[in-house]
Amino acid sequence: MSIDALGRRLWRGVAPARRWAFFSCLIAGYLCHIYAFTNLIPNSDGLSRVFDPQQMTVSGRWFLHYASALNNFTQMPAVIGLMSLLFLALAAALATDLLGLRSRLLSALAGAVMALFPCVGYTFLYLFTASAYCLAIFLAVWSVWLARRGNLGWPFGVIALALSMGTYQAYAAVAIALSLLTVFRAVLDPASDFRGTLRLGLRLVSYLAAGAVLYYIVLRVFLAVKGLELLSYLGMDAASAGYPFARLPGLIVETYKQVIAFFFLPGSADGFASLPFAILNLLALGMGVGAVWAVFSGRGLWKEKWRPAGGLVLLALLPLGMNFMQVLSPYSAPTPLMKYAFVAVYLLVLLVLDRADGLPAPAAPWRLLAPAGAVWCAALLLFCLNTNNLLYTASAQAHRATESYATRLLTRIESCEGYEPGMEIAIVGAVPADQIVSDIPSYAQVDHYSVPLNSVLPLNKHLYSYLSDWLNFPADELSEETMLAISDSPEFQAMPLYPAQGSVQVLDGRVVVRMAEEYTPKSDYEIAYENRR
Repeated sequence: MSIDALGRRLWRGVAPARRWAFFSCLIAGYLCHIYAFTNLIPNSDGLSRVFDPQQMTVSGRWFLHYASALNNFTQMPAVIGLMSLLFLALAAALATDLLGLRSRLLSALAGAVMALFPCVGYTFLYLFTASAYCLAIFLAVWSVWLARRGNLGWPFGVIALALSMGTYQAYAAVAIALSLLTVFRAVLDPASDFRGTLRLGLRLVSYLAAGAVLYYIVLRVFLAVKGLELLSYLGMDAASAGYPFARLPGLIVETYKQVIAFFFLPGSADGFASLPFAILNLLALGMGVGAVWAVFSGRGLWKEKWRPAGGLVLLALLPLGMNFMQVLSPYSAPTPLMKYAFVAVYLLVLLVLDRADGLPAPAAPWRLLAPAGAVWCAALLLFCLNTNNLLYTASAQAHRATESYATRLLTRIESCEGYEPGMEIAIVGAVPADQIVSDIPSYAQVDHYSVPLNSVLPLNKHLYSYLSDWLNFPADELSEETMLAISDSPEFQAMPLYPAQGSVQVLDGRVVVRMAEEYTPKSDYEIAYENRR
């Protein structure tokens, strides 16, 4: 067989709806995120990650180093953007296969939603890990796809899930949410029976449990071989000492509250909700309920009692599954980066619309469900397009403000009386938030700790990284002992705060800049993080 013939055979072997999902995700993703792929927009974490080997075993991410090797551990926007969207597009094709979407249009919309969901834009603000994290999303989706097939697919699905969690633990929620949707699809399928659906559910539950166990076993091996302990990041170290089962009921309630707030409460923490977003989600809820009713009525699924009962249980579990990070990491609230699994809500709506679209001779109101769903999804995509680029715009402006501030600081340092090139530079304190202010109202929607509105330099160490790696000005951070000694000296105490005259001086052969009243020592977490391996 010629290579062209083999290519045609492979192309024809992929269902048209899956191809639509793939290319829609790829093209829509590029159009939405092109600014992130053609600019370098650092947040505070990205300042020290122009090049970084991503050795994050101490945070439980033992596979991140190997996944990040795809982009040579370097922030290269165009390369990372290409690889990220290829992984997301593959995930979209597999997800639509899991959901059994038949409509090409609805499959294309599913792919576009998976690429434009605002948590993806939030991920691209962490550009140094974006391709690895998108690989983890693909591995999570692929793991469910493999596990559903059974036989040899099941163990490979377990391995894929462990690798996904080893890249970023939050993407276990993607696998959980898709597993619930896969079983729900079987509930809506008249060809499935109770025993087959139950076996499918048990198979997926067992694969999820086995994948989590395998992840943890490999993590313990990495920690033992490297002689490391987990950092306090997101309570990982506390979790290793034992899970707080007494808090579990409260955590479950909090998990549901966070999901409701994300979709329906404008201005909620760690979300992107606005009034239009809440209205779109209310419309999605109405269409979803209407489509489920149409499917159950039109196909007579109410007659089999296990179907409505099982469907209600699965729908009730979905918020818990897609926000499982709150249960997995009970010592901190999930950030938007950890909430990509929330896209499952929109995949669920498209799933039931697809099933309602296939009803034989539906009543007049139900005929409008799929077209109305397409219009709704177009409005949702417009919201996502705006939100993602609002993330980029706010972050880019904060970077420009930071560059301006740091450039002026360098001018003051180099013009300081007594300054000589190569001198040690002691910058005591971080950039005061009130010295770089952005009061653009729309930025409030994306005001999260990783979307800086004023400066990307929240800590003293970030300023040194910025000077060295971004402005190419050689400035090595001084030791804790030296910084504390400078901060305690009477000469330093007599200096005014920057940018007042006299806030930059040469003391004992080094340039000293007083940005704060005194030096704040690094926490144990910061020190351990800097020495990670």
